[in-house]
Amino acid sequence: MSQFSLGFGARLTCETCKRRKVKCDKLYPCTSCRKANFACVPVERTRLPRGRSAKTKKKRFQEEIMSHVQTPNLSSRVSMLEGLVHNLLSSQTESSLEDLNYSGSLNVGSSWSGVDTLGSGNRDASLEGTVQPAGRQHHGLNYQSTSQDHYISPNDVAPREGDESRLLQIYIMQVDPIFPFLQCSSLWAHVTQGEPYLTYAADHPAPRALVCAISYMTITTLSNDRCHQEFNSSRGLLLNKYHSLTKRALEHADYINTDDIAVLQAFVLFLVSIQAHDQSRRAWTMLSLALRIAQSLLLDISDPPFMVTPLEREMRRRLWHIISLLDVQASFNHGSAPMLQPDCLEAQIFPAIDFLDFFAPPKDNSSPFPGPSSLADPTFIMVMAEGQRAFRSLNLCGNAGLCMTSIDIHCRLQTAATFQRNSQALLKGLLPDKIPFHLFLEQLVEVTHAFLQLVAVKPVQGTAKGYFSQDIISPSTLLSLATSFLQALNNMYQDPRIEPFRWYVRLFAPWHAFSVAMDIVCACDDSSLQGYYQRLVAGLYSSLQELLQDTHRRLLQQPLHQFAMLSQTCINHSLAADSFLS
Repeated sequence: MSQFSLGFGARLTCETCKRRKVKCDKLYPCTSCRKANFACVPVERTRLPRGRSAKTKKKRFQEEIMSHVQTPNLSSRVSMLEGLVHNLLSSQTESSLEDLNYSGSLNVGSSWSGVDTLGSGNRDASLEGTVQPAGRQHHGLNYQSTSQDHYISPNDVAPREGDESRLLQIYIMQVDPIFPFLQCSSLWAHVTQGEPYLTYAADHPAPRALVCAISYMTITTLSNDRCHQEFNSSRGLLLNKYHSLTKRALEHADYINTDDIAVLQAFVLFLVSIQAHDQSRRAWTMLSLALRIAQSLLLDISDPPFMVTPLEREMRRRLWHIISLLDVQASFNHGSAPMLQPDCLEAQIFPAIDFLDFFAPPKDNSSPFPGPSSLADPTFIMVMAEGQRAFRSLNLCGNAGLCMTSIDIHCRLQTAATFQRNSQALLKGLLPDKIPFHLFLEQLVEVTHAFLQLVAVKPVQGTAKGYFSQDIISPSTLLSLATSFLQALNNMYQDPRIEPFRWYVRLFAPWHAFSVAMDIVCACDDSSLQGYYQRLVAGLYSSLQELLQDTHRRLLQQPLHQFAMLSQTCINHSLAADSFLS
């Protein structure tokens, strides 16, 4: 068939080349499809009116963004962020392909159909070994190297033999108890013995993306010394290496258009990994994409209108709870409203169950599992579900930030007390004296309860007048709540017994409590009380520096400036007093 241009409008990249992620010359049939013997599906759009087509892409993109800026609707804000991601992704140039050591064919997923979310192979096309161009820089997946990172050549990207199994072992100990949405015994057999993961075909790209994301996530939980000890390499080099591997594996699995729960699991782990060590807003922006993918898979529905296995149903529930938790975390860390509504957690988490009919136990004795196992214990998710519900209800103060009555504050403090009561019931029977993770859970409940008490009195969202009347709650009481939370957080963060889980604490920055404490200390009229709390807050701020990134320092800019001036004044007074006494 000869090639020709249809000529009825502006030709775009054909559907097949778009899926294959290769350059299209926009003929019909295009050269790429003709050489690969694929059916070319042309895409055209009507030519724009005279004058409009002359606008630059940048100007049209700016107009699109500005059209949503003034829209208060949260769904519009999510759509705006998705448009931002889409435009960033589509604006990149094509470059040469690099080999990612994948074998076999890539099954390209169609739009979600409500079935096949565990990779049974029901796909609409099969493309031969095509991979996302390695040189393409997807802003959502691209990690900008810091001064501690190094350039990685293509020969250095492939993991060494045994690294992935060791990383999975560490993941099972340090991450899986907090994010228990993976079937790790099947993953262990897949990594160590080459067995299929669950029901996925051997050449399916989803398990590979999941293994890469697990490796990347694990490295973010380790210190630089531990990375040298375990893998004979610096943490920065390993972060860059596994970021690159995971990014390419997700692109290979077509994560943007996925209808596969394992790919979404990998994408969520990828976002958490970025957030754990990168100070940019990239993970926060990309979370809206993960949220929309989750909603398209109906993860927010407890019983989806299609057949799923018991294991898959529970994996879906847990993944949705983790995504909603990340939504709360992102909204708090950036001082914005959550994207999800307060009633988003209708899907209940059930205790772990052995799904013995779904997979075979590992065959080797090196497995960290004593036998067939289900998903990990869900206690952490259940506790955080209680915390999410409380925070979402307390985050916005009523009446547009006006002072409330004693009845209002009593109800809000009761919400925090309900969290504490329900969480302690969930922790009943645990052994914090013997099991470090149980100690971590116990301390986490204490810290979260202290935080919710502070939010009950001073919501994160609201006007500068969001404090309750001093007739109801005095500034000294509010200051006591803020410092009590910071002290509990510091005790937890500095406790060496919870070191394997310290990475999770780093996801939440205590900027709000510091802002409240610094404001009140600076306004305090009692010089002795002011001096005591000034030293206390300054010490806590110094001790918790690792939790405060550049974004949070910007949120704290004004309180920090005033607090620094107060500290300098106190130092000058102290020097003057010493000089007088001498």
